[in-house]
Amino acid sequence: MPLKQETMQRKMFVGKAASPGYAIAKTKLIVRQRFTISQLKIPKENTANQIEFFRRGIWQVKKEISNLRDLTLQMAGKEESKIFDSHLMILQDPSLIDSVISLIRNEQWNAGYAFHLYMQNLIDGFEKKDGIFKDRALDLKDIYNRMLLHLNSGENNFVLQEEIKEGVILTGFSIGPNMLMHFDKEKVLGLAIDSGSTTSHVSILARSMQIPAVMGLGNLSESINAGELLILDGTNGIVIINPDENDISKYKKQIEVFQNQKLELSTMRDLEPITMDGKYIRLNANIERYEEASEITSFGATGVGLYRSEFLYFGRDTLPTRSEQAEAYRNVTHQLEPLPVTIRTLDAGGDKMLSSMNMETESNPFMGWRSIRLCLDRKDIFKEQLKALIEAGDRGNLKIMFPMISSVSEIERAKDIYNDCCTELKAEGFHIPKIELGAMIEIPAAVLIIEEIAKRVDFLSIGTNDLIQFTLAVDRSNGKIAYMYEPHHPAVLRSIKLIVDAAHKEGIPVSVCGEMASDPLSTLLLVGLGVDEFSMVSWCIMECKKIIRSINYDEARAISSEAIKFSDANSINDFLRKKYSQKIKRLGISSFIITQDFSSSDRALIRVDGHIERVGV
Repeated sequence: MPLKQETMQRKMFVGKAASPGYAIAKTKLIVRQRFTISQLKIPKENTANQIEFFRRGIWQVKKEISNLRDLTLQMAGKEESKIFDSHLMILQDPSLIDSVISLIRNEQWNAGYAFHLYMQNLIDGFEKKDGIFKDRALDLKDIYNRMLLHLNSGENNFVLQEEIKEGVILTGFSIGPNMLMHFDKEKVLGLAIDSGSTTSHVSILARSMQIPAVMGLGNLSESINAGELLILDGTNGIVIINPDENDISKYKKQIEVFQNQKLELSTMRDLEPITMDGKYIRLNANIERYEEASEITSFGATGVGLYRSEFLYFGRDTLPTRSEQAEAYRNVTHQLEPLPVTIRTLDAGGDKMLSSMNMETESNPFMGWRSIRLCLDRKDIFKEQLKALIEAGDRGNLKIMFPMISSVSEIERAKDIYNDCCTELKAEGFHIPKIELGAMIEIPAAVLIIEEIAKRVDFLSIGTNDLIQFTLAVDRSNGKIAYMYEPHHPAVLRSIKLIVDAAHKEGIPVSVCGEMASDPLSTLLLVGLGVDEFSMVSWCIMECKKIIRSINYDEARAISSEAIKFSDANSINDFLRKKYSQKIKRLGISSFIITQDFSSSDRALIRVDGHIERVGV
């Protein structure tokens, strides 16, 4: 009697939206590279041959990577090809070459094992760290695998990637730039990867090559079989395994809309973000690494609204020096001149711990010793950063933003320390440029005293992610209550209105940064509430610009004024859809179409960032 065929189970995963776009295709599992590394003690008289063998391997791999760099230059551009320059620099590093040669000559290990010992120790060190350093571990693994192909020739069981014969979505634990460039670009329809981040080299390459990608998916590759059907949504960071007919129908329409939209949005890049009746709304980009600065103008950004400086501090045993910081900040301010660049001072603590500071674990870290509180207590760290920022502000386009402000005294103390830095730098012979100082409003206490805060700063920025969480007492990473994370809750919207009114009373601009800034309905609502600037991930900018250029500012103000009078979020959302949904659909705004089509439980999941799996929804 034949066995009953097991029903293919629909599963949804949420990761990090690393490269926008959509794909429906079968999965191709990336084979984990495996080696049998020979561990041999060699006679003293053979060490010279092994050293020469190692040097020849270095030369061969450098040649291969140089070819990949040239290919990337043709396919993705000059900036992206520089990714492989960093790989070449690693191979030319004297400490690597000298250490491996020393292990061959003094310990009498064969070349393959000597290289393995050195690189494995290096990779392990990077993997124990956070953020950008984990991304660099992927680059090191790329080089490690490629070198061992040569050094273990004839002695390895390395599994080569099969040739791709049709369009697929690559799925696996990790993928490096070398491996991605190994495949035929026309047949790689998307990337769904367990590890990695939006700032990894492979994510940067995927965006440049216009390959949709979702990174940081946790255990996705363990939950899927080769050849299973996937839907990949690189715009919202969603992957659906074994989608149903409903999913497939929706995303087929979405792919068609997205392709048409890409062509149309490309014409938006050089147009002004201005409403039909002449209101200019600045559209800035969020960045985490200075290397991202080269991307933002291609998306039509009018500046950087949030540079998260804490990423310079992550994954290292020592604090970054003043000169290191100044160079990183200067790379952005100089490259983007005259566009404005807003850099947020160190926002560590909470879920962003610094190993270099031996920070203690707290029972409630998000409300603990973090952000401006940490900086005001550790003036030594704060002053080093402020001095680096002042040095990098020599082109006149830098703004400095203090995060997590909850009182007037915090602003005054931060400004006093800034003025002390200016005095000390002046004594060192530095010219002190004009730099605007601002506050990030993300705590309800700051909203209630916003008029006093607005009198003491040059600009305000609303951090909607934390403001919503703290106002509603909702941890959006908690799946049980994620549905309660409601950006259009009247308490949130009325808080934003209070902030905007206080800023405009003092004649200073107010911006919104956070996921709310890139949601189409929220964009229309926030413009109507009087927000002057938005800051978001780069690829959402042209879509947002299209919305802004299609509306009348006075009309938007009238609609928003009515919206915030409702007493609950559902009524507000119903009212906004009634007023705007037809307009947005006529514009073909992709993110709106998809989120409207999911069930309520799916929409709650979409808002949650992290490695969350919802089965059978």
